[in-house]
Formats: sequence, C-alpha cells, structure tokens
Amino acid sequence: MTTTCTPEKPEAPQARCSAADLLRWSGMPAPEGDETGAMLDRHTFPVRWLEAGQPLVLEGTPLASLYLVRSGTFKVFQTERDGYEQVHAFALQGDMLGLDGLHDERHETGAVALEPSSVVVLALKDWQRAMREAPALARLQARAASLELARRGATLHNMAAVAAEVRLARFLLQLSARLASPEQPCSRIHLRMSRREIASLLGVSHESVSRSLGLLSTEGLIRVKHRDVDLVDEPGLIARQSTTRPERDLAAS
Repeated sequence: MTTTCTPEKPEAPQARCSAADLLRWSGMPAPEGDETGAMLDRHTFPVRWLEAGQPLVLEGTPLASLYLVRSGTFKVFQTERDGYEQVHAFALQGDMLGLDGLHDERHETGAVALEPSSVVVLALKDWQRAMREAPALARLQARAASLELARRGATLHNMAAVAAEVRLARFLLQLSARLASPEQPCSRIHLRMSRREIASLLGVSHESVSRSLGLLSTEGLIRVKHRDVDLVDEPGLIARQSTTRPERDLAAS
C-alpha cells in the first residue's frame, strides 16, 4: 500500500524545546565527548505555532531571530515591484529560515506557512551565546546554510532544462528525496504548495505545471489526484529528468 510520506512529527505541542531537539529535528547525530546531553538541555528556545497562510517573516524587516522549522511547510519568497511573488524555496522540518539576512541584519525574503506549522525561535543574542557554548549548534547553522546553498543550486539546475515537464520531474524527485527517511522511501507526495507556487519556483507558467503533470501522468511516470502525486515509475522519472529539451525537439533530432 502506498502511504503519503511526511516528516517526522514532533511529539506533543510544547512551549519550549532544547538544543538537543534542534539537532534531532535537523537529522544531526548527538555530539560526543564534553558536549553532554545536560549541556544541550540547558539551552532552550521558544516554539511558535502558525496557521496555514500566516506569515512568519516579513520582507525588509530587521533580523532579530533565526527560525528552525519544527513541523509543517513554509514558502520562502520575494515580492517584485509589480506585486509578483517570486518563490525562492519551500522549507521543511529541520530547515533554518532567516540565514539570508545575516549579512546586513535585514530579512531579504519573506516566509509564510503553507499548512499548520511550528518553528523554534532562535533569538540572535541567545542563539549566538548557545553556539559559543555548544559547538554542535554552530555546526548545525553551518550545515543549514550549506543545505540552502545546495538547494538553490538544485533550483538553478532545474531551470537549466528548457522543457517544463523536465523541470517538474526534477522538482518532484528532489521533494521526494527531502521527504523520505532511511526507514520510509517517499513514493507519494502530498503537495502543500499550489501549482502557481510551483510554477513561480520553476520559472514557468501555472498552465505549464498543469500540462506537465498531465504529460508525466500520460507517460505512466506519475499518478495525480488533486494534490497527491504518486511516483509510480521512479526509474523512468529519473531518466525523464535527465533530458533538457522538450520531447518534440528530441523526436525531430
């Protein structure tokens, strides 16, 4: 039976969490040596809960905190002068938001929850002190920054493909890999984001995303029902995403 894969759900709602929780939600191993659990447990941070559609970060506001996604999904975006919303990324559990504001202490992008979500609020003064006392937390921030750079690179790779269906195939495979766990591969994705938001991320039209979903479905690579996407032929989808030109161009060459 195919099950929809989701990130690990934190146990129960809570007002604060420990530094050890941050490492666990980010997929980092527990530190060894002098960094005992007691040291990490001394550093606690508040948890903030958001409803779907509720903004977490406003563009251009002063940077006071970083945020680690505890649960849910966030859209990271920048608004153009004409009001167009350019989507930069989708953040999932363990991702850190606000890193792009560290260089000038101002948020370059906004972030809004796409479903009921929660974040750990890392007030800069408290977070910087915690990183000095627990080097594992400094490694967590460096890892989060590295992952963000890698994902921005993956987005550029997606946009190098001329064909919209290839861009979409790459996006689906990348999202599946992010949602998977060592115990549970991800063969069904529930899209928390709209087709219009996916289109903005991939640099194509909203209609192109709908057509591409239909084309990949017709080819037998995926099955689509509303916002659920089954990867029914993952090897075929991997082969499909390795092309860069539309199918009609390949047939004519």
